Amino acid sequence: MTQWIFAQLSGAAVRRDPQETELFKTEDAGEGEYAGTDALVREVIQNSMDAGTGDGPVRVRFALHSHAMLPGQKRLAEYFARLQPGLTYRDVEFDGSGVPVLPNGYLVCEDFGTRGLGGDPYRATDPPNGTKGEDFFWFWRNIGRSGKTGDDLGRWGLGKTVYRAASRVGCMLGMTVRHADGQKLLMGQSVLKIHRYQGTEYAAEGYWCGGCNDADTVLPINDDTALAEFASEWSLTRKNEPGLSVVVPYVADELKAESILRLAAVNFFVPVVQKRLVVEVAGDGLPGGHNEYRVDDQTIGSVCKKLSWTGKARQKLNTPPPVEFAKKCFDTARNAVSTKLLGESRIPSITEEAFDPETLQKLRESFADEELIAIRVQAALLKKAGGHEIGELNVYLQRTGVNDRYEAYYVREGMTITRLNSKPSMRGTRALVTVDPGPLASLLGDTEGPSHVSWDTSNDERPNRVWKTWKGRVKFFAKIVDTLVELLTPPPEKADFDLLSDFFSIEQLESPQRKRKPQSDGERTRDFNPPEPSPRWYRMHGKEGGFQICDSSQLPTPVGASLRVSVAYDMPSGNPMKHWSNFDFDFRTKNGPIKLSGKGISAAAKEGNVIEMKIKKDDFSLNASGFDIHRDLIVRIDEIQDESQQTNAANEVAS
Repeated sequence: MTQWIFAQLSGAAVRRDPQETELFKTEDAGEGEYAGTDALVREVIQNSMDAGTGDGPVRVRFALHSHAMLPGQKRLAEYFARLQPGLTYRDVEFDGSGVPVLPNGYLVCEDFGTRGLGGDPYRATDPPNGTKGEDFFWFWRNIGRSGKTGDDLGRWGLGKTVYRAASRVGCMLGMTVRHADGQKLLMGQSVLKIHRYQGTEYAAEGYWCGGCNDADTVLPINDDTALAEFASEWSLTRKNEPGLSVVVPYVADELKAESILRLAAVNFFVPVVQKRLVVEVAGDGLPGGHNEYRVDDQTIGSVCKKLSWTGKARQKLNTPPPVEFAKKCFDTARNAVSTKLLGESRIPSITEEAFDPETLQKLRESFADEELIAIRVQAALLKKAGGHEIGELNVYLQRTGVNDRYEAYYVREGMTITRLNSKPSMRGTRALVTVDPGPLASLLGDTEGPSHVSWDTSNDERPNRVWKTWKGRVKFFAKIVDTLVELLTPPPEKADFDLLSDFFSIEQLESPQRKRKPQSDGERTRDFNPPEPSPRWYRMHGKEGGFQICDSSQLPTPVGASLRVSVAYDMPSGNPMKHWSNFDFDFRTKNGPIKLSGKGISAAAKEGNVIEMKIKKDDFSLNASGFDIHRDLIVRIDEIQDESQQTNAANEVAS
């Protein structure tokens, strides 16, 4: 017989209402978005990857089902009537039969290619130190405690909290098929508040189970009929494959299938590209009208193109993950150049001494030539018990022909650490950092905190158990992209008099321009005599974050005149106009960052970076603002003689 069992509270018991679910809520959530989606996706997938058998990729499936797909009223009462006293604080109403009066559906999370919850299902005490494989005990019978080690993605023992946090009734139900013995086991857990039931006070935590043994250990359900009924009424896809299926009943209605799909792509694109992970997401509201997507190494690129990327940069939801770049990186991994062992006697740093001179020169040349380079950074990690371990990570760098801002991706053991990035000024460089299982992954994982979004040196309790002088080393690895780019971009050895010639022209009317003499090696420096500017009937003023085009006092405004204004951010090489991207700005976007105003004109956006303006009055102006003040803006102004022809004359200026 299945039932809910909660422990009775004695007079000596400490009374504490659980707060663990708040650890996974984030202020980054937008309007109408479940605040724990990111944590849910990360925790579910990383736990599944930790449990992989190694026989092919791990497959994780998220399926959102509507309220209409819930089991019948009688079964719902059997599942949830006992939870009513503990849910009064959540304002969850119940009908007369004990069924929650909620419109929410449910979520099913399943993994395949994993070992399931192995170990002794009747164990009620901690296994001996060093014992592995007791997954059932650690998953069901512990909160905030974990049997995981430094070889695992997660280790806080709080990952399963994301299931209950997403449930309006604070519970989860799970069925496992064990890889070791093929046994099927079913259990549930609820974490509510301390509550009274039939006059007795009970703890907040309870189990949905098959009763207790003589030692008061709650027992999993192993009845074949009950297992088959559970799998059918909750729409599980698992048959007899090893793994774990978790049901989240009455899931938060803000949880959306598209958000799950997008976060899975961002946080785990590396193991997907490496064919170690497959993610399936099913539910309403997916792009293109589809009700299910499969993300694997062949489809991830096309799936990302169908998703919207208007989220926050700190979560890396403002741009698709660099799937094609990552594939190229892993193709070059075997050619990675290693640094010398750094940091044996002090905090490590990247200087010219990190490489032999010939290797460094080749790296600089390849980087300058926009070739993809791979560098394996090695540093000593000092242990409290004496000696050191060698920590390694791989850095993939490529300079590009455009000066665009790229996200730098730091990935520990396949999981993106989303809040790590390169400096905002590091433009025109793509970067991917990967940390494989090993001592460095162990150290960095201990600094991440339960949410695993940053390497935080304030999380010192866990690292302090093993490592010493570790904080400076963690900071070194967190800034590795910036320091390597600076090392590979040495300052020029001689003055470049043409460097700013495209931006500045200073006319000196009262004194002649000085001509520079040839240097001793015969090289002649620039003789610069700026030409007299041709008078025009319009003029442009550059200002911070934008520009103004208005009438000129030098010539009268032609009747019926028109101008075509083309705008783009400048770049080190190539034509800026051809390389304009709507990720830079788009005049056609309403309520975007670019603000346009004017007088005496009628204007329309012909393209994302082109405006055509017809002059209505002699005293006219067009004002544009909201551009990135850290980037140089190129504005091209063409006179339009009629609807099909424009003059060859053009005026290009930089703002």
